[in-house]
Amino acid sequence: MTFRLIRPLAAAVAAGVVAATLAATVPGPAGAQTSTTTTTTPAGTSSSSSSTRVRVEVGDNFYKPERIVVPVGTRVTWKNEGKILHNVVPVKGKAWGIRSLVTGKSYSYRFKKPGTYAYYCTFHGSPTSGQVGSVVVTAAASGATTTTTAR
Repeated sequence: MTFRLIRPLAAAVAAGVVAATLAATVPGPAGAQTSTTTTTTPAGTSSSSSSTRVRVEVGDNFYKPERIVVPVGTRVTWKNEGKILHNVVPVKGKAWGIRSLVTGKSYSYRFKKPGTYAYYCTFHGSPTSGQVGSVVVTAAASGATTTTTAR
């Protein structure tokens, strides 16, 4: 007698139809919370997220965090939490940045291309020392989108 096993799941796996979503909330810098969502889609399709946001605190003579790594499309917001005037000036190029950021105000910019974007405060630093920071923008992996939000 011969028994045949039918496995309908095997056909779906062989076709490469896989979708997975992972969501987690982890503590970020200085008590902030970071929420990360990763979505994997079948080959040949794309997934995008336009709601990626990260906040950088502008304090008296510092940026916190000083260096961030984000995927393409992330909107970074700098908020002046200090007691004195600051700014966010790119080391190279003039396509983004703000020359005057008064206490309590914020400035946002969406990074659309991969690369390293160094910046500094012209009042309290130079391109290489003092109040400096950087945004490292990474290309999203093929078939995967990662969203990081610091609150």
